Amino acid sequence: MEYRLDIGMWNQVFAVPCALVDRHLKLAGKEQLQVLLYALRHAGEGFTPEGMAEALGMAAEEALDGLEYWCGRGLLNKVGQELLPVPQDEGASGEGEASPDQEAAGEKGELPPKKRMVRPDGGHLTARLAESDGVRFLMQEAEAALGKTISPAMSSLLLTITDDYGLPVEVTVMLLNYAREVGRVGTSYIDSVARDWAESEIFSLEAAEEKLQQLTKARLAWGKVSAAAGLPKRSPSKSEEERACRWVYDWGFSQEMLEAAYETCADHTGKFSAAYMDKVLTKWRQAGVADRGGLERYRQAAAAKKDSTGSAGSAGKSYDISELEQLSGLRLPDKL
Repeated sequence: MEYRLDIGMWNQVFAVPCALVDRHLKLAGKEQLQVLLYALRHAGEGFTPEGMAEALGMAAEEALDGLEYWCGRGLLNKVGQELLPVPQDEGASGEGEASPDQEAAGEKGELPPKKRMVRPDGGHLTARLAESDGVRFLMQEAEAALGKTISPAMSSLLLTITDDYGLPVEVTVMLLNYAREVGRVGTSYIDSVARDWAESEIFSLEAAEEKLQQLTKARLAWGKVSAAAGLPKRSPSKSEEERACRWVYDWGFSQEMLEAAYETCADHTGKFSAAYMDKVLTKWRQAGVADRGGLERYRQAAAAKKDSTGSAGSAGKSYDISELEQLSGLRLPDKL
């Protein structure tokens, strides 16, 4: 006898990475989740940002921002026009053995590819602790910085950051203190930041201090934008972060002007859109609008200009009786 389980609409399903729920669900925004689910649903079919944007009811720039967000979080890898999943299992190449890609990268002085990185095992960690004062110091400082006993996974990651990424111990400690300050003390976040620092050659205390100042400024700028738009706590995409820094630091818009820009954005789109707010603030900056009073005068001038143009347009369409007769080829009666 043959049995068959029919689960109705769930017969047609698509896979969702566990990492999406385990690591990213709390911080990702609605649009970013929509973009990823759309991409997963259409895996293997091919799609355009414009088609995705139309299906999801958002601007194409927002769709691209969403894809960029997941690439930046290490869930997807963009190679040309192809999106590839990043394996979340760190031990794919075997315990304690470097993959061919890892060895080749080491010979060239490059970081091992993220998706092929192999974490040190317990035996190697014990050996390094016994032979290196620097490694022992790092583990002690890590517990102080994170305010807790570090797990084997974190110990393994810290050794990787030191031995493979090449970050000095004191720079790594600064990174850990920053991670605790922003409330992101998971291995995934610390790993991504450490790789970014290594690739950016942040190998000195001075470079680390400058980098931390940049990160802090970006975090504060995004905080202002999030508060102005009433957004739930989430991480911004790279494009959103860059725009926030431009609005706050380069253009000097105040909190009340960010709120006004969001109000305008919401009136026209019904939601937060960094791309639309950027267009609004660009116009205001070009018009020299710096506060609510200036914005009111700007809007009054725009309304007056629109009314004036409309009146002139109506007057230009007036015709006298003789002109109507000439246009129609008919003579109108003397009395109607």
